Amino acid sequence: MNRTFARMWSVAAIAAPLVAGCMVRVHNPPPGHAAGPPPAQPAPPPSSGWRSSPPPPPPPAPPPARAVEAPPPPPAPPPAHVPPGQLRRDQVHQRNEERKAEHEADKAERKADKAADKAERREDKAERKEEKLAEKAERKLDKKGDDHGRGHGKK
Repeated sequence: MNRTFARMWSVAAIAAPLVAGCMVRVHNPPPGHAAGPPPAQPAPPPSSGWRSSPPPPPPPAPPPARAVEAPPPPPAPPPAHVPPGQLRRDQVHQRNEERKAEHEADKAERKADKAADKAERREDKAERKEEKLAEKAERKLDKKGDDHGRGHGKK
């Protein structure tokens, strides 16, 4: 019997720290967790059921109001003091944009001129080719009519 008592005592000694939360009793709970009134019971469902009738349809949408555009807000006033470096930077950017626009316009003009020259050259080449083919056809006709012999003629 002493042996079983010792065995139970050792099990209790080992298990006690593991289940200490169950064994500790709090006599004075902290004020934030003081027991208040018991929680209220949820209200019982109405006698006709939770959903007795479908909800009423939404009211019709009001007619659309005329879209009146508000004038754009006025530009923000310039800051009281702008460092000179920023002014210079803005001037440089503006000047570069102007140069770029001029360059693009010149480039577009050169491209149009080049396209016109190319079209003109193409027309001239087509005319020369037609003349050359016409001359070749004439030479063939002339050659056909000549009896130069050469030993290959028809008999």
